[in-house]
Amino acid sequence: MHRALAVLAIVLASLPVAAPRAAEAPPEPDHYALAGHHFLVSHIVQDPFSVTSFGMNFAVGVGQALGPSLDLSTSPPTVVANSRWYDYAGLMQQFDFTARILENLSVRAGLVAGLRQGAGNGSALVVGTSLRVAGMGGVKGSVAVAPGVRLSLSGDIGYGPHLNFLLLQGIKQSLPSNSIDWSNVFKDRSSLTASLTGAAAWAIRPYLGLIANAQYLHSKNESVDKASQDGFAGAGSLEFDALPLVDWLPVGANVAYGQVGSNGSSGLAWQEVSGGGVYYTGRPHLSLGVEVEHRRGKLDTELKSKQTLAWVNFRYFW
Repeated sequence: MHRALAVLAIVLASLPVAAPRAAEAPPEPDHYALAGHHFLVSHIVQDPFSVTSFGMNFAVGVGQALGPSLDLSTSPPTVVANSRWYDYAGLMQQFDFTARILENLSVRAGLVAGLRQGAGNGSALVVGTSLRVAGMGGVKGSVAVAPGVRLSLSGDIGYGPHLNFLLLQGIKQSLPSNSIDWSNVFKDRSSLTASLTGAAAWAIRPYLGLIANAQYLHSKNESVDKASQDGFAGAGSLEFDALPLVDWLPVGANVAYGQVGSNGSSGLAWQEVSGGGVYYTGRPHLSLGVEVEHRRGKLDTELKSKQTLAWVNFRYFW
């Protein structure tokens, strides 16, 4: 009996000892979610979330501007105002990095560039060429006021060169003197823009969310005249995510609308934007979608315009 017990003890001692199971790591918090709804990333509205992320937006589109035509049959030539629509093409690119430095505080820095080029008969003469490059930075304070509601207040500033080649405008302004003033043709300046934005997000359901913005805007041309303009803006988006309802369909969609209005008679030009997009929602740390928008308003050359842009929106969170 004792011998059998000794053999059993030796056998048990020779068996490998199972290592204790490691505790499963808790899932990383989703700082872009409220009450089970993970919000989409739209370039039309600003979100109220404090996150760490890298984002890139790229847009290409076409538009039309209502401008004057030059009547060469008269002596001297005359300019007929608002007489025809001119086609143009546009490109926009934006990169930004956001760092969440405290629970409810984040900072942001980035670069934005845009190009507009007249295309077609007479458009290069009237719409001209416009190039804008600007560095931007901002800070955001964010707080959750309810399980499904979050608010934020952010300040942003951008500065960079804005180059314009406007041949017809230069000719028009030079007709009285019968000599071209090239400063009216090459409208080069540096622009400073600043904004103060309040944003709110509401997770109505895990599959449905709403974002709204209210914004004060200030723009100043760092040229000889030091002209400044002010305005107010509002925007909102309603979004749907099918994934909480159908676990094999990682697709989301949104519709968005916004306006910019002038503060005073010499404020910012009126602008209106509406659009919608389709997004992949299969990974909480990735936002990827295509958003199409339609803009109406005025160009910086004061020409009435309408434009359609297709955006690729990308953002990665960690």
